Order: sequence, then structure tokens, then C-alpha cells
Amino acid sequence: MITYRTNPAALVRVLLQVLLVALLLVPSSGWSAKGSEEFNVEGGAVKKENLFNLLFGGAPLMPTQHGTVIVEAYHDKNDNQLRDLGEESLDQAVVCIVEEIVYPIPAFIPGLDNGMNYTFLFEGDGFQPSIKQKEVFIKKRGQIIRINVPCRRGLRQAVHAQLGS
Repeated sequence: MITYRTNPAALVRVLLQVLLVALLLVPSSGWSAKGSEEFNVEGGAVKKENLFNLLFGGAPLMPTQHGTVIVEAYHDKNDNQLRDLGEESLDQAVVCIVEEIVYPIPAFIPGLDNGMNYTFLFEGDGFQPSIKQKEVFIKKRGQIIRINVPCRRGLRQAVHAQLGS
């Protein structure tokens, strides 16, 4: 058994270990007044300046903290820009291009950064999208945006359909 009266070095070692553990567990933001910039969307305080975060960095963003876009295309037979009963989905007939990445439609595009504007380009083979380009702004975390792309038959497809071949 160590007696701290006869061995002051052991007492100093124990006190230093306790102090180190206390510094690692207590966030430094708790010692100062919280400003309005230290609050997140949900209204809780953001703990961002503790020793662990300074040494190892903060945690990565959760997938729900990014925006998601769902793109679907359909054959707009009556050309009214609305999806009516009987207008079938065009799976794999149209593609969506976002930041030079080509997605076959139907497309599920996750991980879009908040506060960013994205340009969606639409191209079809046999079917021509009525909208060639759409601007999408991700304005809040976890936002899910659905885009329905009305498409018409291409000129060559329309002639073949009329001829019955």
C-alpha cells in the first residue's frame, strides 16, 4: 500500500491522472456563455470544442443531414405535363445528369449538400423529356425532393407508332 505522506511523487501522479481525465470529459463550451451561433437547427447546443474533437475531429454528418432527390420519368401521352392514370413509367429510357454523373431513371440521389444549388439535366433515347433542365436548391437538412419528368415519344418513335411497326 502506498502512503502519500511518505511518497509525494505518487500523490502528484494520481492528481495529474485525475486532472487529465477531467479535462477529457468536460467540454470547454460549457465554461462560457452560449451565443446564438452555437445552436443547431433543432435548438440544442452544439458541443464542438472539447479536447476529443480538437484531437480527432468532429463526427461525420449523418445521411439524414443531407438532401435527397428522387427522379421518375413517365410517358405523358396527352402532353399536359401532369401524370394521369394509365401513363406508364419509363424505366431506363431516360437518364438524369447531375454534376457530370449519369443516373438512369428512376433515380435515387442521396448526399446532396445543404445550401447548394444543383442543375439536373434530362436526356432520353426514344423518349424526349419535356423539361431538359431543372434547378434544385437544397435548403434544409434531410430534405427530400421528388421530380417527375414528363416525356413524349421522339419523332422517330412517333412515326413508328403511327405506322404500326
